[in-house]
Amino acid sequence: MRIVDGDTVKVRDGAGPLTVRLHAVDSPERNQPFGREASDRLTRMLPIGTRVELDVTDQSDGYGRMVARIHVDDRDIGRSLIGSGHAWVLRQYAEREDGDLCRLEHQARIGRDGLWALPAQRRVAPWEWRRNKRGAPRPYTDWSKETAANCRANFRRTPDRMTPPRGGGAAIPAALSAAPAPAPAEARRPGCDIKGNISGNGRIYHLPGGAHYGRTRIDEAKGERWFCSEAEARAAGWRPAR
Repeated sequence: MRIVDGDTVKVRDGAGPLTVRLHAVDSPERNQPFGREASDRLTRMLPIGTRVELDVTDQSDGYGRMVARIHVDDRDIGRSLIGSGHAWVLRQYAEREDGDLCRLEHQARIGRDGLWALPAQRRVAPWEWRRNKRGAPRPYTDWSKETAANCRANFRRTPDRMTPPRGGGAAIPAALSAAPAPAPAEARRPGCDIKGNISGNGRIYHLPGGAHYGRTRIDEAKGERWFCSEAEARAAGWRPAR
């Protein structure tokens, strides 16, 4: 139906619309360097109306999204994104059978494909970017010397427990002068006052005057957003607050 960002798509099956997060794939966030390029790449790979096959690995990721490998004919879309340098391997949620994804990421890195052609200070791991948006900024890891073996060794580890690559450069300061400024937390289009919030209960939209509207804050770095109508919110995968 549509591309949400560089690793998330909206599809329709017999039961209705589904938001699907690509398994073990982590593309740059929209408001970090190369985020738009990653999203554009997925848009070109999955034009609206493309018939896809889902190999489901998790019914929900905690944000109301199904997690799956997406195939078009014999092509694994996630593998293609990583191999072309448009995404990282999402180490925290990768499984043993995903080890070959680390080889593809390594090949893209040494080939300087996609995001790997950026200067080191702009090649920020998306999980570290999100971590810093949620709390006090910390230096980013320099992953320029990452190996496939170290990538696999970090499977199922949270970001704070990951082992950085040996021989990497100095830690990258959190204040990236080359990075675009993040969108203001409450930025929105004129007249679009419906708040699309993401929480442990999924994706929920709040109408002006609702019980939780006033204290709900929108953080676009987390994928939250503003909507102009309830129809727009529902089409994007949000449900009304109870």
